[in-house]
Amino acid sequence: MTDVTDRTSRGLAVMGALLVPFTVLCVFYIDIPVAAFVRDYLYANRHWGAVTSELPDLLLSVVIVSTAGSCVLYLFRSGRGILDRATLLAKEVLLLAPASYLVKALLKIAFGRSNTRYWLRAPGDYGFHWFQMKEHCEGFPSGHMLVIVALLAALWRFYPETRSIGIVTSVLLGVALVATNYHFFSDVVVGAYLALLLEVMVSRLIFCRRGASSD
Repeated sequence: MTDVTDRTSRGLAVMGALLVPFTVLCVFYIDIPVAAFVRDYLYANRHWGAVTSELPDLLLSVVIVSTAGSCVLYLFRSGRGILDRATLLAKEVLLLAPASYLVKALLKIAFGRSNTRYWLRAPGDYGFHWFQMKEHCEGFPSGHMLVIVALLAALWRFYPETRSIGIVTSVLLGVALVATNYHFFSDVVVGAYLALLLEVMVSRLIFCRRGASSD
C-alpha cells in the first residue's frame, strides 16, 4: 500500500510540474485559437448556439444530491456494521463533494480569469484578475471538471472496473465544456488535474487515519 501511495504521489508531482508550463502555453497560444474556432465553426450553426446558450448549471445540485445521498447511505450502512466498498465510497463522497465545490469557488476568486463567453463579448478583458471578484471572471479552473472528475475518481478508487467509463465520461465532459465555449481549454485541463489531486488528498485524510488507528 505504501508503494502504491508513493507512486501516486510521484505521479501527481510530475504531472503538476509538467502542467504549469503547459498551462502557460495554453493561456498565451492555445486557448484563444480554440475558443475562436468554436465560435467561428460550431456557433455558425444557429441551432447549436441556441441549444448551448440555454444549458442549465446543475453543478450545485449535483453536489447537494451527492452529499445528501452519501450521508444517508453511510449512516445507514455503517450503523449496521456494513463496511464494504459502497460504505467507504459514501464516506469519501460525503467529504469530497462539498470540499471540491468549496475549492473551485475559492480558486475562481483567487485567479479571477475571464470566462470564455465574456471574452467573446469583451476581448480586452482576457486574462486573470487576481482576487478582484469581477463579474464574469470565474473561468479558471473549470468547476464542473473539478467536482465531477473528483467524484468519478472516488468511484473508480473503490470500483476499478468503472475506470474506463470514468475516463471516457471525463473526456466527453471536457470536450463539451470547450465545444460550448463554456470554458477555455486550460480551464478544463487544470480542473481535471486538481480533481485528481483533491481526491487523493481527501482519501488519505480519511483512510490513512483510519488505517493508522487500526494498527
